[in-house]
Amino acid sequence: MKAIITGMNGTVAPYVYDELRHQDIDVIIWDRTQTDIHLKAAVHAYISEHQPDLFFHIATGPIEWVEAIAKSTQALGIKLLFTSTVSVFSEKGSGPYTRESVPDSEEEYGKYKIECEKIIQKYHHNAIILRLGWQIGPHARPNNMFHYLTQQHQDKGYIEASSKWYPSCSFLEVSAHAIVDCALNFMPGIYLVNSNQRYSFFEIVTKLNQRYQMNWTIKETTSFKRDDRMMDSRVRVEELF
Repeated sequence: MKAIITGMNGTVAPYVYDELRHQDIDVIIWDRTQTDIHLKAAVHAYISEHQPDLFFHIATGPIEWVEAIAKSTQALGIKLLFTSTVSVFSEKGSGPYTRESVPDSEEEYGKYKIECEKIIQKYHHNAIILRLGWQIGPHARPNNMFHYLTQQHQDKGYIEASSKWYPSCSFLEVSAHAIVDCALNFMPGIYLVNSNQRYSFFEIVTKLNQRYQMNWTIKETTSFKRDDRMMDSRVRVEELF
């Protein structure tokens, strides 16, 4: 079996790559320097040349690229998996969110992902869309919870963490396993991936501090109150901690 993956310069894709290789799946890494992602013909030619069984679109990029990938993988009969985000839901609202919850983000990143989801659903009838929460990886590249906490502690000398906020989040290895499992075994549709069933952000930060012996100074706050957890019984993921 063969897969193409985008986003290897990001946070999630390298972990998905490792999971694919662990399952003896050949992986082709999309190199943007070799193919013009703004040209639909070039995108189609690249995918057609390699003829993968699976396509993992994890990178961010122009909407035109998303559309070209969706159209090409549909035409070539290739299964497409796209990673979306809990950020499709408005920061003014509150969860827990389910598969029936309507995306309503007013932030640019959330609106971008909503548009991507719509494009994929329009042009690829058998695609899988996974909405992910905040990723956790002490050894990962920036743009994950652990890096955010480390940076905050370096800047302020302490970390502020609300005990009234319940985020969606997962360790990167858990997310990667879920992403590959869904691509291999799930029917087309939108799925929610979240390991946090019960912990507040304050509890999560405290447990990370203990697990990795970071010696952080943590200040509990209560002013930020929201439930951003996503719940989807169809996706079996290892619970946080």
